Amino acid sequence: MIKGLTAAIVAAVISFPSAAAQVEFSYSKLFTQLKHNYGENHPDVKVGYFMISPTSGEVCKITKAWMTKKKNYEELAIPASQELPLPIDNHLRKVNPDVFIETAGDDVCDISFQVMAKAQFESEISQSEIANLLPQMSAMMQDLGGMFSSWFMPEVQGVMVHFDEPQSLLKTSAGRNISVDGKVAVIRASELEKGEQIYFPETPLKVTPWIPQS
Repeated sequence: MIKGLTAAIVAAVISFPSAAAQVEFSYSKLFTQLKHNYGENHPDVKVGYFMISPTSGEVCKITKAWMTKKKNYEELAIPASQELPLPIDNHLRKVNPDVFIETAGDDVCDISFQVMAKAQFESEISQSEIANLLPQMSAMMQDLGGMFSSWFMPEVQGVMVHFDEPQSLLKTSAGRNISVDGKVAVIRASELEKGEQIYFPETPLKVTPWIPQS
């Protein structure tokens, strides 16, 4: 039960019925998780929304996304990471526009929220930056989990670095290599030396929490 809840908080999927490659949500439903980005105990960490393939688990490419309410219409500019760039606004929550998302291909994708670093790490990340992120990621996950989540929520012990293309390895300033599983590298905080830098072969799409699987 606890393992299942932990997994749901790290990357919870909210599915709604839809047709073809277009889905529709109400803004107020998505605001439920976005509001945690206002939290003062995790200023460098946020919740981001992504479209996920239910068959492969891969991030779906968003071809178009927009919000509409009566005569009001606003198209959303999609970044390379494919994060859905929803504004966080209490007024919008009250107005509650409809959010439409179109994805490439025939698969109907699910929407998923994920805890991630706010900063864009272009060419490297340091041991001190990772050390700063870990307690904030744990705090965000506890906020998402509710009042009693701190009793059973495991601590974040590293980060996962996500790339657009498969990579072979990452190099560090200490002369070590960190392996990459396809497009994702796991950096364990316990293995880093103080002041060590990890270099990236290309700018990552995002940096997310890593929790050891028991």
